[in-house]
Amino acid sequence: MTPDLVKRLGLVKELEGHTGCVNCIQWNSNGRLLASGSDDKTVIVWDGLVGRRMARVETPHEGNIFSVVWMPGADDQLVGTGAGDCRVCVLNVETGATLKSVIGHQGRVKRLTTAPDSPGVVWSGGEDGLVRQWDLRERWSMDSSNVLVNLTHHAGRGAEVKCVSICPSRSELIAVGANDPFVRVFDRRMITCSRLDPSAIPDTECGAVAYFVPGHLPGVEAAFHRKLRPLTSTYITYNKDGTELLCNLGGEQIYLYDKFAMYSTSAPINLAVIQNCDKKQLPANGFSNNGRKNGQSRTAFKNLPSDVEALKLEANSEFEAQDYSKAVYLYNQAISHHATPHPILCGNRAAALMKRKWDGDIYAAFRDCLSALFLDPGHIKAHLRLAQCLTELDWLPEATKCLDNFKLKHPEHKKSAAFTQREIDLNAALEKKSAASNRTGAAASSASPPPASSPVLSQYSAASFLRSDDDQVEAMDSDDDSDDDAVRPPSSPILHPGGISSRLGNISSEHSKQEFEFRLKARDYSARFLGACNTTTDIKEANFLGRNGQFIMAGSDD
Repeated sequence: MTPDLVKRLGLVKELEGHTGCVNCIQWNSNGRLLASGSDDKTVIVWDGLVGRRMARVETPHEGNIFSVVWMPGADDQLVGTGAGDCRVCVLNVETGATLKSVIGHQGRVKRLTTAPDSPGVVWSGGEDGLVRQWDLRERWSMDSSNVLVNLTHHAGRGAEVKCVSICPSRSELIAVGANDPFVRVFDRRMITCSRLDPSAIPDTECGAVAYFVPGHLPGVEAAFHRKLRPLTSTYITYNKDGTELLCNLGGEQIYLYDKFAMYSTSAPINLAVIQNCDKKQLPANGFSNNGRKNGQSRTAFKNLPSDVEALKLEANSEFEAQDYSKAVYLYNQAISHHATPHPILCGNRAAALMKRKWDGDIYAAFRDCLSALFLDPGHIKAHLRLAQCLTELDWLPEATKCLDNFKLKHPEHKKSAAFTQREIDLNAALEKKSAASNRTGAAASSASPPPASSPVLSQYSAASFLRSDDDQVEAMDSDDDSDDDAVRPPSSPILHPGGISSRLGNISSEHSKQEFEFRLKARDYSARFLGACNTTTDIKEANFLGRNGQFIMAGSDD
């Protein structure tokens, strides 16, 4: 699969046979047979290579079929289905017989998943907040002792499971997407399946091993609801190697969590920049702060390769022409060609993202500023942009600390127009928050956790911490510095800045201690993909395309 081939992809054949909306499809293991489930409550099996219908199965479902999977170890004879009638079924597509059928949930069944090394087993996720494990060798009933995960015990009574996925390389891991921005991964070896008992005391050990969430989304769920764009995982899936986890986040965008986010146990970005900036030590490259060129320290970088330099200059031109989307695209290309992040490219892309201001752009710019400052701790523009990002994200204690540290590290610039504007923006944000707090009253203020410095911020030093929101177009950095031999800044996960209260999201007394702790440790995304935003339905998919999963494809209702 190549970019040129992707551009040539087009419709080959339409498969006609259902009389209702087709909600789900799945290929069998060898890619020959295609199963589809529909609002007409039937499953059709197709020969996908020639587009011929091979079998049509009437199901016991009385609601729309939302999920269909091939059962492993059944020689492509059995499929599992989940539907809006809360029922899970296993059907023989050759005979049309129903092998198993149970009303196994108290809410709609939105997704099923299987594992190649677990023949005859299927897992279901329902809007009652449960993930249940069904085995063909056992009796199926509503009171079966097969509840694997009960989100309502940890995330509150309103928790709903929207999607589930088993890791292909480590089938003990199951990822769960819900009606919030978090993706939770559980280790089945740490869980004993139990019977559904509403009166039971929740187990103190829920089996969770990691939470994932885009760092700008905890705490803003209510704002998205007001825009009729609830944050819900509509689909999650692993790549074939189990090293990447993809999430189509309804109401927002598509996010990838790579192996660094999934399996690392430490925060890789060195947040020491904020804390130690009062020490006027020389940067690691040995240059003093006085030797600057266009807002950066003169680092020992080689010239950018000619193709990367050409892309950077083209991107700079698009920025000056105020075509910020094109500028971001070209900076992306330049960083991709360069193979490793570069402080100038990251800093420039941050400026373009802050001007474009699509959903998530300010946080993406924040991440770029951190990368730029990791590579070049004396990058003045990146430090100021970071302060502006923190202000726009409403992480005001961190923004204050960032500007205080800038004054200590760069006293010669504290009277500059750029720094003065950052202070004006921050003070305006602080006054606005203070006025809002006064309106809501002390009682409302005491009900929420006080702003606190994030564990992530405690790891940075002062050069780590812009955004320019004035009418003047900010000049792009055009230095020829490069870092062919530089150390690549660590990838995700970075934990989420912005104070403990913002990183917890909509937390309440219904949330368990484990939920509280895992949200605090939630890992950030590795990459995001823009262009689709599900606003109406919660079953739209996203998946890997290509032999090595090098492309991402997604469905959308926007």
